[in-house]
This record gives sequence, structure tokens and C-alpha cells, in this order.
Amino acid sequence: MPDVRVRLGRWEAVVVGYAALAALCRPLTVQAAVAVALPGIALVVLAARRPPPPRVVLAPRHVALWVGLVGVFATWEATAVLWGNDAAHPTLSLLLDPALATYPGRFAGWIAWLGVGRWLAIR
Repeated sequence: MPDVRVRLGRWEAVVVGYAALAALCRPLTVQAAVAVALPGIALVVLAARRPPPPRVVLAPRHVALWVGLVGVFATWEATAVLWGNDAAHPTLSLLLDPALATYPGRFAGWIAWLGVGRWLAIR
């Protein structure tokens, strides 16, 4: 069997460490809200400090795809909220509640949240 070693870089280690600490916060508390806001602010600052990229022309089909996805998601959320946010009409947060109710679930959610945020900031 080959020797497979995983070595985390500096930023990956920061993401894992922050996720481990932030997952300790109980959902829907001030501490959890601050834990969500801090990396968002840090990633915006990180992205703002980078030199501007060369002008990129977006293809209309790519823009249309993202606008369509955001529109479908917003429509789903608004419809679910207006119709009661219950098992018959769940919002994303209601669907994720069982997974995020435990520490391992919150930890995995934080890893995903921070990883996507970092990916978006460095693109």
C-alpha cells in the first residue's frame, strides 16, 4: 500500500483551526453570528488588497447561468418562507438543521463555508 501523506498549507491549517473553534458556537447566537462575519470580513479585505486582475469579459451564457441559479434559489427560499417554512415547504436552513445540529456536522459545514469563501477570494 502506498504511503499517502496529506500536508496542509498555512491557509488550509487556518481554515481547519477556525472551523474547529467556530463549530463550538451554538447556532443562532451572537457568538455564531460574529464567527460567521469575521472570516467574511477578512476575505473581503484579502480580496481588496490584491492587485486588480486584468479586465475579464464575461460570456453572457455564464452570467445567465449564475443569474438563473440565484433566481431559482431566491424563489425557492421566498416561497418556502411565505408558505410556512415547514416539512412540506422547507428552506435551505431547515433542510440543513439536522446535519448542523451536531459538532461534526457544524465542523464540516464550516470547512465547506470557509473553503468556498477562500476559493472565491483568491480567484
